[in-house]
Amino acid sequence: MGFESRDYSRDYQEPRSGVPGFQFGHQSVVTSLVVANVIVWFVSMFTQAAEAQAPALDNWLSLRTDRLYYFWSYMTYGFVHAPLGSNTGIWHIAGNMITLWFLGRPVEQRLGRSEFAKFYFASILVSGLGWLLLYFAFDSGVVSLLGASGAVSAVVVLFIFMYPRETILLMGILPMPAWVLGLLLLGSNLLTALNPASAIAWEAHFVGAAFGYLYFKLHWSFAKFQWDGFSNWKRSRTKLKLHDPHTIDQKLQLDADKILAKISEQGEEGLTGRERKLLKKYSERLRKNRNS
Repeated sequence: MGFESRDYSRDYQEPRSGVPGFQFGHQSVVTSLVVANVIVWFVSMFTQAAEAQAPALDNWLSLRTDRLYYFWSYMTYGFVHAPLGSNTGIWHIAGNMITLWFLGRPVEQRLGRSEFAKFYFASILVSGLGWLLLYFAFDSGVVSLLGASGAVSAVVVLFIFMYPRETILLMGILPMPAWVLGLLLLGSNLLTALNPASAIAWEAHFVGAAFGYLYFKLHWSFAKFQWDGFSNWKRSRTKLKLHDPHTIDQKLQLDADKILAKISEQGEEGLTGRERKLLKKYSERLRKNRNS
């Protein structure tokens, strides 16, 4: 089954802009993600403690190897980036968000908003768990993971497989096919992995890229993961609010119609005890409705 035949890709339309598969004027999950990341990064600058090496908010939201019981951090780490005064400065968040903005929007348009959101958050979770497993397998000590790089890597790989021949301007200057960008991405992660002095979490990058690859090749879909709890609760509340004990429900009405039809054909003598009780109940309900 081809990628285009998936149920959640039915809303895909031909592009009317310079970005493949993206149409301006649509509410974008990518836009919301970029805004959320920038807000967290900006707010974290005002939570800097004098004795701390990192902003307090970053420390609380990042995924750390010594406090795996911070269950929210398995998701929130993907919205935290290195502070402005760090070695990477603004480039950590700028690199991730620029990449997500330009490559994530066509992927979102192809998948649909709901499926893309599920894919992105699943990428954050899988990248974080993969990073933990690989780190504990090959290293030790207390370290933190922060940044959207794992999820962005998954989005990049998905873009590459969707648009392998699409020309991309690397750093806004050097044109190259999308598949070449994929090779550069994997190569840079490999070089990082071989450098013991690097502070970049290459494990999260690799796991995110692998997740994007498997998602595409195995035709995964998160369409069945839907929660209609609020809708069900709302319908339940509506039913309770509108319920009238004198109202004749549909089943009672149908049963009464069948009994009346039987009386018309066979006479009242052919009714069973149960049918007589149902007919009496129906008659009482009609009488109460008239008097109410």
